[in-house]
Amino acid sequence: MIPVAYIEHQLPGRVRLRVPSKRRQVPFFESVVQQLSKHPALREISASPLTGCITLRYLEPLQEITAAAAAQQLFQIGQVERQAAAGRSEGAAQPRRSPGIANEIATGLTGLSLLQVTQGNVLGSATENLWHAYSAQRILGRPDIAIAFVAIGLYQVLRGRLFGSAASLLFYAFVMRRVAAIEEVGARGHAIAAARAASFAKNSTGPEKGSKEGSKEGTGTETARSQAAKIPNPLSS
Repeated sequence: MIPVAYIEHQLPGRVRLRVPSKRRQVPFFESVVQQLSKHPALREISASPLTGCITLRYLEPLQEITAAAAAQQLFQIGQVERQAAAGRSEGAAQPRRSPGIANEIATGLTGLSLLQVTQGNVLGSATENLWHAYSAQRILGRPDIAIAFVAIGLYQVLRGRLFGSAASLLFYAFVMRRVAAIEEVGARGHAIAAARAASFAKNSTGPEKGSKEGSKEGTGTETARSQAAKIPNPLSS
């Protein structure tokens, strides 16, 4: 059965698909990147096995790429109604969560941070702040916040507060292994796309070069024949 992909977000020339049934299955996303990178209408492809998402940057229309994916048994685009039905079936098996729960958690964490300030617990360990710097740059796209956390991390290094708790360090290690696997998939996709572009450029210039060499060779042959015609034949007299 072909996995079903749902359109999660779409802009002109860019779309993000989610394949919930293949989440965390790295070999599947590696195969998708390798196969679809060969499509001439695809400019860039990246995949995240951790979230089950595939991001495509393409030349219109998108239907040509999704049709190629279905033909190669990679995935097929599902209907919105099927996605909603899947969400309802998952909601029946799991407790229903409020759409605003993330904002509520953020508000609660903000309040706890203020409580820690009143108790004098302002700065964490160096590793904790450096991790926050990485997250601010990678997830939030905020280099200003990342620089601030790097400065705090270096300050904590000078104070000798290097490491956080064992649980925090193990969690950081687990996340970084996932990030490394995702980046490896993306690097393979870029390498395949670069090799395909180089092969296309070589093939496009090859016939022209061959025709030029052929024309040179033909010109040389005609010149040799004309020179040979000027040499008198001793047997003709």
